Amino acid sequence: MLNRKLAALLPAFLLFPVAAHAHCPLCTAAVGSAAVAAKFYGVDTSILGVLIGAFGLSTGIWAANSIKKKVIKFQTPLIVIGSFLLTTIPLLPIMPETFYFPLLIAGQSGSLMNKVYWINRMLVGGLLGAMATLIAYYAHNRIKALRGKVLFPYQGIAFTLGALALTGISLYIMVR
Repeated sequence: MLNRKLAALLPAFLLFPVAAHAHCPLCTAAVGSAAVAAKFYGVDTSILGVLIGAFGLSTGIWAANSIKKKVIKFQTPLIVIGSFLLTTIPLLPIMPETFYFPLLIAGQSGSLMNKVYWINRMLVGGLLGAMATLIAYYAHNRIKALRGKVLFPYQGIAFTLGALALTGISLYIMVR
C-alpha cells in the first residue's frame, strides 16, 4: 500500500522539482530513509536512535543554514538543538526500551554516584547519532575550508553516513 502512495506522488516530484542548495538536505533524506529501513528490518532501538538523532540534527543544521537573517543571539545552535529535541523527545514513549547503567563509584548505596540508572535506548542512540553527525559535518566543512573544495563529490553525505555506520556498528557490538 505504501508503494502505491509513493508511486502516486512521483509525478508531483517530477513536475515540481526543488533545487538543493547544500549537501544537508541530501544528508537529511539519506538518514531519514536509513531510519525507516532500519525500523522495517527490526534493528535494535538504540541503533535506530542513532539514525533518528542524526536525522533531527541534520534537519536542524539544514533549517538553520537556510535562514539567512540572524534574528537572535545563538540562533543557529538553538535551531539545531530544538530540531533534535523536537525529533527525539516525542518518540521516547513510542520506543520505551531501556537498559540499566550501574554507576557504582562512591558514596552510600542509592546516592547520586552509587546508583543504578535506567536509560532509554533510543535516547542514548539519538545522542550518539547526533554527535557522529556533528563530527562528520565539521570534518566535511574543515576539509572544504582547508582545500578550497571537496575531496570527492557528495563528500558530506559520505562522511555523515560513514560516521553513522561506524557509530551503529560500535553500538551493535556493545549492546548485543
